[in-house]
Amino acid sequence: MVNQLLYPGFETDNFYECPKCSEAITNPICHDCLGKQINKWLAFYPSIKKKIAPKIKKYIQEVNNEAVGALNCVACNKKKAALCPYCFTEGVFNILKRTAINKNVLGEFLVYFNFDSKKEGYIQEAEEQGLY
Repeated sequence: MVNQLLYPGFETDNFYECPKCSEAITNPICHDCLGKQINKWLAFYPSIKKKIAPKIKKYIQEVNNEAVGALNCVACNKKKAALCPYCFTEGVFNILKRTAINKNVLGEFLVYFNFDSKKEGYIQEAEEQGLY
């Protein structure tokens, strides 16, 4: 149950949880907005962006197609925040890893798009691999 005082926008009997990790979505940023920010960052790496951008776009479309009961995004205010930012960025991180991106670029991605504040997920894995 989500505490109404800590999360005033959430109803205690109808809070929203991420369908992937089942945690409460407390930072509702939609995949379109996060994807735009990731693409802006990728502009610093044109050759990587050429390979990765279509894969990220496909991933965003898949997430949006499965969005049921999404929250309003804090950036664009559209009802599109269906996954928590952690799960979304983990998906993008996995796309980057599968594409065999340079370790320095992977580490930079994690610096800019780290939603693993507890260091229990992809950041822990990245630290073990010397990426973060």
